[in-house]
Amino acid sequence: MNGMSLKLLVGLGNPDKKLLKTRHNVGFWFIDALLKKLSMDIAYVKKYDADLLEYDLDNQKIFFMKPMSYVNNSGHPIKKFIKNRNIMPSNILIIYDDLDLNVGGIRLKFGGSSGGHNGLNSIINEIKSPDFWRLRLGIGKPNDRNSVIDYVLGIPTKQEILYIDDSINKCISEFNNFISGSPESLMNKLNKRES
Repeated sequence: MNGMSLKLLVGLGNPDKKLLKTRHNVGFWFIDALLKKLSMDIAYVKKYDADLLEYDLDNQKIFFMKPMSYVNNSGHPIKKFIKNRNIMPSNILIIYDDLDLNVGGIRLKFGGSSGGHNGLNSIINEIKSPDFWRLRLGIGKPNDRNSVIDYVLGIPTKQEILYIDDSINKCISEFNNFISGSPESLMNKLNKRES
């Protein structure tokens, strides 16, 4: 497997101010933390219904996106954008919350199913392909299966926030490797992480 050749990094989340601090928004948290490290600002682009930033790294253009269409409709802005920019699914990294990983867990992988995540379902359906990179950030799961919606739309505990922030910072510290490094090496580094 060659380098990841990423051109678009997308963090999933809900734009409603009441939901910004919830577990379902860790994708937004990732993009925000990365932009803070890069001292860059993102701006809303109505054409795509998304916050977007174009970033130049070693003469390579990389786009950061936060869809404003809510998690379950994330595929619409992504589809519009990649069609306009001629970006292939394999050049996309989607960052999102994952119930099946312990809080603070990290998994980087390419392709596969949605795992029941509605945001991924939307993306796969819209771009007609599951062949994109995924960065799963663990949020844990509730004991009661019937409370999953309340859980993902709930605010993490202070300890959970520390674990999640630590995993985000660990990923961001590898940013250059995401762009030009070996996927196998990066997966070996990140996928061992569990809280």
